[in-house]
Amino acid sequence: MKPTIYVITHYEQNHQSSDFRRNLPLDDRFLKSDNNYVYYLIDQVLPPVLKGKNVLFEKEIDDLLHKAGARYFAEWAFLLAEAKHSFCHYPFFMISSRFYQKNHWLNADLNCRWDQLFAHFEKYNWGFLPSYDRPLRWIDCTWEKRVKSKYGKYDFFPFTENTFSLIKEVLDIDIPKQYRFCSDLFCNYIGFKNRESFLQYVQHYTPLIEKLFDDQYQPISSLDEYVYPTGLYKNEKPFTFLLELLTHSFFFKTKNKFFAMHYYGFYEIDENKTKMKKLSSFKYPFWLKVWKNLRWQWRKVKTERPFAPILGRIKELLRN
Repeated sequence: MKPTIYVITHYEQNHQSSDFRRNLPLDDRFLKSDNNYVYYLIDQVLPPVLKGKNVLFEKEIDDLLHKAGARYFAEWAFLLAEAKHSFCHYPFFMISSRFYQKNHWLNADLNCRWDQLFAHFEKYNWGFLPSYDRPLRWIDCTWEKRVKSKYGKYDFFPFTENTFSLIKEVLDIDIPKQYRFCSDLFCNYIGFKNRESFLQYVQHYTPLIEKLFDDQYQPISSLDEYVYPTGLYKNEKPFTFLLELLTHSFFFKTKNKFFAMHYYGFYEIDENKTKMKKLSSFKYPFWLKVWKNLRWQWRKVKTERPFAPILGRIKELLRN
């Protein structure tokens, strides 16, 4: 066993961008650590800061997936490449090089939690890490009203009625009749105990990919029928929105539990029964929890239902 964290890194786009939000240096909590970080590079040229580090070039592993990842799959190209070429050490987690930019709520970095994190693979085959600085909660996937609302764009739901017909057809999961709530753990910050558990996870989604893409990873028909561009993100890949929506459907379908490291502790997640159980707690000042929760509630008002569509409509009226 060689516990590893694979850091999906597109250095030029995320650390040398003209967008100031994506122009932060690669975090020293990666670079100065003695733990086994491997940088999975989307770039074709080695950034000087990664000289002497453990690096894998996606293009050298699979040129076809490298091209498809740039257009459609993003981080999922890494999962598909590992399924095809078996280059990873287990157990492992995959994260992005912007992990710490998406996790200001962490009160200790991954290096401090490393042994505790990987120790959970003694009991669980899968694990998740947090993202987006928000509480661990259940997301309601009820969709009928959202896809019909012309203001749905203000609470980010780039799906259509056909999306959910497709899911029922290919994965045999009826959302929301069978599967209404999913845990709020996204960004593909997922971990696997061994290759067997990895393949079980990826193979759950393979029929969906084979339904929509040919053997060259090109869409068989327009993906807009199922998921459409939002224009909110630079170089966005709409198909990844669908994959992210279904991130936990494997656990719902198979009834497998997984663990999650979150901001306040470790948890066991039962996606099928919509249950969470705290396994252990981190020391976290009460006043800081309150402050972060208040900030989150304000952000939630602006970005989620029921208020986000209302605010969006008001803004449109004011512009007109």
